[in-house]
Amino acid sequence: MTRRPGAGFPSIVELAAALTDTRLTGAECVGLARLFDPRGQSEPDAAFTYRTDTAGKVCARCPVQGECATVAGELGAAAVGIWAGEIRSAPAPVGRPRKEGAA
Repeated sequence: MTRRPGAGFPSIVELAAALTDTRLTGAECVGLARLFDPRGQSEPDAAFTYRTDTAGKVCARCPVQGECATVAGELGAAAVGIWAGEIRSAPAPVGRPRKEGAA
């Protein structure tokens, strides 16, 4: 039996449309995603501070900052990084941390 390529899977256009929220059209952060990413595990404090300060300046002049805050609220824990000028962290993992050296 032969199948059509991509049968049962959404197309790239469908995936992109699902990720697009028209309320964020005209956002100043377009093309600057690295500034708005969550903090990296090994990112130095000075680098994180510089990046978040720069992202905050971009947010301050953004015409859709209110809509961005609304979308971030709707996304809840899935909205990590910098949204509408605020740092949003990933929720803490559930359970106890692993003991050092445990395999």
